[in-house]
Amino acid sequence: MAAPEVQTVADVRALRDARRTAGTDVRVIVRALLGAMRVTLQNLFRKPVTVHYPDKERAYPDRYRGLLALVYEKDTGEEACIGCRLCEYVCPPAVIKVEMLKGGKRNYAKTFTLELYACEFCELCVQVCPTDAIVMMKSFDMSTTDRRELLLDKDRLHAIGRQFEQSWATGSKLRDMQGPPKMARTEAAHAAASGAAAPRPEGTGA
Repeated sequence: MAAPEVQTVADVRALRDARRTAGTDVRVIVRALLGAMRVTLQNLFRKPVTVHYPDKERAYPDRYRGLLALVYEKDTGEEACIGCRLCEYVCPPAVIKVEMLKGGKRNYAKTFTLELYACEFCELCVQVCPTDAIVMMKSFDMSTTDRRELLLDKDRLHAIGRQFEQSWATGSKLRDMQGPPKMARTEAAHAAASGAAAPRPEGTGA
């Protein structure tokens, strides 16, 4: 009995290429080319949707959240950050570092650094902030070729907060969205109060 013929890698590749080209039909190629040209002609006369950034600014959606920033209190004009370090503890990639400065009436952030080049933009720091000090802005305009410019200190973060428009989302609003509706909470509170004040029926134990 004759031994089976051993095929080399070159023989296998040649056989595969022959199978691919054997069934090729010129009509299939022409049909594919005409279909591609039809799509090209359809888009040739359409209005372009490209925004020539930065010469022309793009309109952001209402719920867009981009750059992170620190803000001041609207009533007093003081720094809203109290240096509680909750944002530092909750940050998944650990890009926030805060040092607290204790004061007479309240605390402040002595230092606040944020490594924007490693930020995940998960918005957890905004959600846990008790004073709504850290927010997200309706802009992403911080493109640079130097990573060191994306290491933001407290002054840079405050400058971003004054430069761009603030997003709608603050820590208080985001926490309210995660809880039950206010109407439901109010009704539950009234029900609990009325149930506690209602007299007990006769025949029940003390």
